[in-house]
Amino acid sequence: MPKLLEFFRRNSVIRRESRDDLTLERRYRAFKSLLAGNNQALELLTDLERLIYEGRSFTQDEALGLAETLVGGVYDLVEDLNALSGGAFPELFDRAETIGIKALRALSRRRSFDSPLIVLPLERLSLENLDEVGGKAANLGEVGNRVGLPTPQGFAVTASAAALFMRYSGLQETLGRMLAKVDVSDTAALEDACENAWRHVLSAPLPPELEDALNSAVRSMVSRLGPDLRLAVRSSAVCEDSGASFAGQHTTVLGVVPGNVASAWREVVASIFTPRAVFYRRTKGYSDQDVMMSVLVLAMVQARASGVAYTVDPNATTMREMLVSGVWGLGLSLVDGSVDADFWRVRRDDHAIVASTTARKTERLKFLPDGGTTAEELPEHLRTAPCLTPEQVARLAEYAQRLEDHYGMPLDVEWALDEGERFLILQTRPLMRAQELPQAECCEFVPGHTPLLAGGQAASPGTASGVAYVVQTSHALHSIPKGSILVAKQTSPAYVAAMGKVAGIVTDTGSVTGHMASVAREFGIPTLVGVGRATHILPHGQEITLDATNKVVYPGRVREILSEKKPVNLMKGSPVYKSLQEALKLIAPLNLVDPEKPEFTARGCRTLHDVIRFAHEMAMRRMFSIADDMDMEAGPAVPLFTGLPLNILVIDLGGGLVDLGARRVAEIEDIRCIPFKALLDGMRHPDIRWHGERDSSLSGFDMVVSGSVFRTPQAMRGHGGTNYSIISNEYMNFHGRMGHHFATVDTYCGPVINDNYVMFSFKGGAADVGRRTRRARLIAETLRWLGFRVVQKGDSLRAEIKKYDQKRISEKVDNLGRLLGAMRHLDMSLSDDAQIDWYVAEFLKGNYTFDRNRP
Repeated sequence: MPKLLEFFRRNSVIRRESRDDLTLERRYRAFKSLLAGNNQALELLTDLERLIYEGRSFTQDEALGLAETLVGGVYDLVEDLNALSGGAFPELFDRAETIGIKALRALSRRRSFDSPLIVLPLERLSLENLDEVGGKAANLGEVGNRVGLPTPQGFAVTASAAALFMRYSGLQETLGRMLAKVDVSDTAALEDACENAWRHVLSAPLPPELEDALNSAVRSMVSRLGPDLRLAVRSSAVCEDSGASFAGQHTTVLGVVPGNVASAWREVVASIFTPRAVFYRRTKGYSDQDVMMSVLVLAMVQARASGVAYTVDPNATTMREMLVSGVWGLGLSLVDGSVDADFWRVRRDDHAIVASTTARKTERLKFLPDGGTTAEELPEHLRTAPCLTPEQVARLAEYAQRLEDHYGMPLDVEWALDEGERFLILQTRPLMRAQELPQAECCEFVPGHTPLLAGGQAASPGTASGVAYVVQTSHALHSIPKGSILVAKQTSPAYVAAMGKVAGIVTDTGSVTGHMASVAREFGIPTLVGVGRATHILPHGQEITLDATNKVVYPGRVREILSEKKPVNLMKGSPVYKSLQEALKLIAPLNLVDPEKPEFTARGCRTLHDVIRFAHEMAMRRMFSIADDMDMEAGPAVPLFTGLPLNILVIDLGGGLVDLGARRVAEIEDIRCIPFKALLDGMRHPDIRWHGERDSSLSGFDMVVSGSVFRTPQAMRGHGGTNYSIISNEYMNFHGRMGHHFATVDTYCGPVINDNYVMFSFKGGAADVGRRTRRARLIAETLRWLGFRVVQKGDSLRAEIKKYDQKRISEKVDNLGRLLGAMRHLDMSLSDDAQIDWYVAEFLKGNYTFDRNRP
């Protein structure tokens, strides 16, 4: 951003002084540069729009890089326009600079964490502190201080404290450089970079004021709760528990003795740089600074039971039931998916249990007096006993209902039951519900297919097919092949780093209320958990079909139940996504549509697209009215009568037309330009029907060129205004504005094969974006059949073909003329993708009217 501002300042002086009169040749070079820059700018604009509309993940730096290149390119357009016009539009520099800087500032905006507050006690927190202490801490303060439900005692270490630590230790710059170029889809590279970053954080010194504040807060808790106090040090990163859950992505350290809080705090901060956390936030559109770590320090209770409650079923379309799951002891083993849990389905209106499952539980997690946690074997009588009574389930459901009523949305609630049978709320966050997916059109089992296994719980619904990849704990994530079905012993947040690769997930153990299940729903990945012996039954390396909705896995590919998945836009609503949306308001809208309107001025440019459009239109006008400033023999623009309902102005750089003498209107017979002849021959093919009559008489006064009025035929009117062609004997640059779309044909057609090429671009239309895109795809498919290399982006495309002899280059240009004539209105007709193949085939057969009755 600073470099670009200097670019503006330096060139705003140099370029505004470029007003000398130029020769036609030099102006033409500026014009050619402008045309190339115009195409590049429109491509960059399309690339930025695609980041928003295609739903793929992108980083702030990627969007900013594209925008900076676009802004610089637009400024080059303004320079070229002033070069070819003798400095006629100096005010356009100001408009490009003002708009460009605003757009880049929107994309460059980064959160700052510079509050002097380091520690805030939980009793002072509410959702008003969200930006400073993150969702986990702010929500817990809200629950205790505003909803009035019991929560543990504790305090939050602010995000500003973590930012202070990063600045003090120099980690902010070091880790920024270390992770900036990491491709999160390259799991091996991601793991290496994250391990390096983790080590840097764990070994970095704490600022003295941070260390003092932590020790003071801990001493205060010890004085209130006694020396046997044990603490949970939990992540509460800014942006956690918001529109993106970040479920299980960051570290929690349990059973911390008071003297080790500083070390545990550093470990939680370092968890920002685990592979799963980096993958998750980059995929969801959060920068490293967006997720600055606040930390929540809580007094632990030796929980009798712990678990999770969902205030609605995340996989159901109705909201009639709550889900509750729980285990004996601490709940870490439940949310990380390492054990099976007791499960209750509870009716919302009266909190009655409508279904329940009691898991066999062999151990419980407890914290140790000297710090840390341990897994303790359960007495036999507790192994098959539910960890909650029906009365306790109903009381917990009542708490969950009160929380949902307060927040006004479905919630994911973590809870603990202490030895005095008092419930404590440990966490609340918005519930990540599954995407609405079509149900498999089958009964429980698909007729004719024998399942490999059935049962378990649908953590994320949907169907998928792929090679079964059975992992053990020792498997590296980077070895998981793309498109496979991941089969694992248990759910784990660690597998989030592989969610960009896998098509589905099946696990032996786990719960729909676990962290990985929550993220799977966010990513729209079909996931079946708690099925028992999947790692033993499903054949490693063989294709299987997962129907998570109906809880079945089949051998092979079961086409009957597979459907094309609607892509999940993981970026939507994220800070990076929102900043690009804001920037695009200054970049993409086109307000200057009609050049004849009074607001079509440099001052009227409100977006970069407006500047591009204005510069292109003014360059065309200046180039084709160049005879006002030049000797007429230098090649003035002349109108061309073709018999088509098109206004065409021609400028001859030499050898493109015969000597017209005193005549001021050229006709078809006057053209010597080889590619221009071919293009018009294609447009004038007898089987192509143009709207309007072909009238060879010259009547009416409706064209002005170089200040002179010319009589023009009726057939030259309409179809989007004036079209321009710059020609020589072997070169043509044709710019067509036909109705609401734009087409450019740039070609050299000479005797040397290596010099010959055709480049074609097309964009726009009058219909909605879906129909415009279909027509662009129709043109693209036709061109591919004709041998062109084509790149299509939405309703725009670019095509090229090179190194053909003169005869075949002429044939390709002739085909382009036929295509432009035949397909100019098809955007209004293409309502279905299925129509495209038919239109392509008919065009290639010569049915340019697309008559369905033609044999």
